[in-house]
Amino acid sequence: MKTGWHSEADGWTSAGRKINSQENLDLVRHTLENEGPVLVEHWHYRGSRAPTRLIFEDYEEFATYLNGTFAGDAIHIWNLARVCTEANELVSGKCPNENGEVPERGAY
Repeated sequence: MKTGWHSEADGWTSAGRKINSQENLDLVRHTLENEGPVLVEHWHYRGSRAPTRLIFEDYEEFATYLNGTFAGDAIHIWNLARVCTEANELVSGKCPNENGEVPERGAY
């Protein structure tokens, strides 16, 4: 992770939760290798912008992304297979053709 500007008023401490702890990295690796993709929400420290949201299927790609973040950024990670269930679905539907028709069946 890169070191950038930081405000002492934010109470920096060595005792805080670290996204790159071995325990966290091992859990992300295990999830990616055994369960499926992870959803990452990256809040930029004092960034004055919306968070970046990404999906990773490969640990090395995730690790490369994480290494490009800045000190103070907040990273939240979810197991996509556990989050994206029919019970949590907001809406769904099929894309219609030019006549407004959708298939009742199909190979999905």
